[in-house]
Amino acid sequence: MQDEREHQRQQFRNRLETAFEEEEDPLAVYHEFVQWTIKNYSEGDTKSGLIELLEESTRKFKNDPSYKTDLRYLKLWTMYAKHCERHGALSIYKYLITNSIGISYSLLYEEYANALELSGR
Repeated sequence: MQDEREHQRQQFRNRLETAFEEEEDPLAVYHEFVQWTIKNYSEGDTKSGLIELLEESTRKFKNDPSYKTDLRYLKLWTMYAKHCERHGALSIYKYLITNSIGISYSLLYEEYANALELSGR
């Protein structure tokens, strides 16, 4: 089981290395990898690499205008923000709004409001 999981993880990593050259929608590979990681590792398992994967996936596309209105991209950002400390999460939501990422989705404002409430605001 462990070996198979690591093999699948490496297959995803290999796909990511060529995603920008070979995939029509490179974000789809990241999204699929994140979903696979959530499904195959328990929450809080540091071996999952989920936080690093979310950070990588959000940063890779931050200057790509075609993904600013993509709900999958916004969901990656909100998942990442949930794994950050409060101040970091608030900074992420401010960044998203300032850079017009996901601003057409209520999810952005709901998650931002939740983060504000958690920080006592």
